[in-house]
Amino acid sequence: MMGGSSCPFAPSSSMPPFDANTLMLVIAVFNGFMAFVWLAMGRLFRIAPQASLLLLAANLVSIPGLYCPSCSKLWPQALGPWMNELPLVISMALLALGVRKLMRLRFHFSTLGLLTAGAVLGSLLLSSLGQADAGLLVLSLCMSLLALTAFRDVLAGRVAEQPLLVTLLLCMPYALWALMMLGQALALSWLPQWREWFLREDLPSVPLAWTDLFIELCIGISLVGMVVARLIGRVKHMTLRDGLTDTLNRRALSAELRRLQAQVERGQSHCLVMIDVDHFKRINDQHGHACGDAALRHLVQVLRANMRALDQLGRMGGEEFCLLLPHTALADAQMVAERMAQALRSEPLLWQGQALTMTASFGVMPCLQDDPQGDKTLAMADDLLYRAKAQGRDRVCADAPELRAATL
Repeated sequence: MMGGSSCPFAPSSSMPPFDANTLMLVIAVFNGFMAFVWLAMGRLFRIAPQASLLLLAANLVSIPGLYCPSCSKLWPQALGPWMNELPLVISMALLALGVRKLMRLRFHFSTLGLLTAGAVLGSLLLSSLGQADAGLLVLSLCMSLLALTAFRDVLAGRVAEQPLLVTLLLCMPYALWALMMLGQALALSWLPQWREWFLREDLPSVPLAWTDLFIELCIGISLVGMVVARLIGRVKHMTLRDGLTDTLNRRALSAELRRLQAQVERGQSHCLVMIDVDHFKRINDQHGHACGDAALRHLVQVLRANMRALDQLGRMGGEEFCLLLPHTALADAQMVAERMAQALRSEPLLWQGQALTMTASFGVMPCLQDDPQGDKTLAMADDLLYRAKAQGRDRVCADAPELRAATL
């Protein structure tokens, strides 16, 4: 998927083992192998299927531009270099789109499509007017911009847990690619003495072929590394999230609570809210377990609509949830719980044409000092929750001095 004005190669029985022809053949084989890898990932293993399809196409499209033995003879002399370069530009555009999809960023097909189409048409016009170098210059600049786009997308798609060094290593091939295309553009315009290093007038020089191979290998490793990072993230997500509601599971919630409790020891103020759906068994008995599952997801949706980005919601088990409110005083936490109770009351669950009103009970407790595991805080919040249920359900019960004295 590298750029440059590609030319055909004709294998010779007398050529040395590492001349330009051999190296270009290695790149061809590598591109074919990577196309097979993306086919297997997307179709057989269903790993990032859309991104895999784009990357499969990028590898396949690049091969004719670099390795077609007689492409130049099929077109007028002025258009020969342009026709050889065209598959490479399309390949790079597909690769940039594949990277964006792989990083789960918003898909901007029109932007990259317009950039690529504009560069291709502009270079075609210049080449048809006898300005072959100017046409190749336009394509080189386009490919450099596509490389920088991929570089930016890898940085933008970095997850918080991924070390910066790993991200920079994944970005490196696209930076090298952009520099390669920029060098080609300079060789076509202001620095003709660079033509031997950056252009393939007949065959690439051996150093240029080695550079092509190195960048191809780096791009392949980078893309596979992104897939591995995505799989690791998916596995980590599965181990820390509840499968039904996509909230934190109990293990992850306990870890977050311990982190907040450590901050409490340093004087920070956090709160915890226990939440339990009222009459959940009745929902299951009257409407079935599928409705019960939908009720839990509806509860989570309502709660999240009233949470901040830094708040954490986890499922303790069954219909019981726990909400962690960092940097929140007790009075503010009680207001949050009241707002959530009102929102749930006013937003019924729509199930098979019926509007099912749901309510929940809330127990609000500040995180206690000298409680590194959070067990005391959880126990007292649980007591507050059951006090709310004993008082008639559909209400919020906040920390009370007499309850704390009785518990401690």
